[in-house]
Amino acid sequence: MWSWLLHRITGVILAFGLVYHFFMMHFIQPEAYSYEAVIQRLSEPSWKVFNIVFLLSALYHGFYGLNGLVTEYVKNNSLKRFLKIMVFIIPLGLAFFGFKIVFL
Repeated sequence: MWSWLLHRITGVILAFGLVYHFFMMHFIQPEAYSYEAVIQRLSEPSWKVFNIVFLLSALYHGFYGLNGLVTEYVKNNSLKRFLKIMVFIIPLGLAFFGFKIVFL
C-alpha cells in the first residue's frame, strides 16, 4: 500500500519539478546554460535540494514501475529474481553518482 502511494506522490513531484525546471531554464534564465551558470546554480542549497528530491523521485518512480513490469511479465523465476535484484541495485548506484555530482 505505501509503495503504491509513494509511487503516486513521486509522480506528482516529478510533474511539478519538470514544469518548474522547464519554466526556470527556458523562460526565466535562458542564458543559464553556460558552465559558470551551472556551477553557480549548483552551489546554492535550494538547487541542491531540488536536484536531490528530483533525482530520488525519478529513481523511485521509474524503478518501481520497472519492478511492476518484471513482476507481471517475466515468467521464469530465476530471471525474475535476477531482474528484481538488479532493479534494487541499479538505482542505488545511480543515486550514489547523483549525490556525488550534486555535492562535489
